[in-house]
Amino acid sequence: MCNKKKTVIAGLMVIAMCLGACGHKQKENPYGPLVEKLGDEEAYAFLDMDYKNYVMVTSDGMYDTGAEKQAAVYCTVYYYGRDEFFELGTIMSDGTAYPISFSRDGIFAASGHSIEKYAVSKSGNELYLKKAVYIEYDENGNERYTSVTDGEEAKSNEEEYQKITEEYGKSQVIHFSYGADGCVNEIEF
Repeated sequence: MCNKKKTVIAGLMVIAMCLGACGHKQKENPYGPLVEKLGDEEAYAFLDMDYKNYVMVTSDGMYDTGAEKQAAVYCTVYYYGRDEFFELGTIMSDGTAYPISFSRDGIFAASGHSIEKYAVSKSGNELYLKKAVYIEYDENGNERYTSVTDGEEAKSNEEEYQKITEEYGKSQVIHFSYGADGCVNEIEF
């Protein structure tokens, strides 16, 4: 019984600390009930992006890149809008060489042959593929580029791939946390 009380008290302390540490953009932390329900292995982060509220991401697959601690190759995305939070979906990169990152207007996932940038819809209840560029190879090793912009697929080229690669390179790796300390990820550049 004593351990259960300690767990409840610790959970309430985390929520209270998060309200203080993460409250500069939002007056209240609408994600408190969600944070409270996270399992022992799940970490979270609040992303300070160009939206009215923080975007919350969770992951149980964190790793140390050597240069970045507490990175992840996948995350579940949540957004608080219309007086409730929505689970928007999961974003996944293809291996530890491509940590999930973010910029002011998108969350990035990548692989050796693709880069995808996701955004939250204006309604706040949908995650959509804002921009992506993919490289495919034919049987002779020739490259073929395809892009997707706001749901529209089109032929692309190496220049467009390099442009989104540069944008991904300038984005900030998401740092996940198990507690309120360090939960807010702000753009540092």
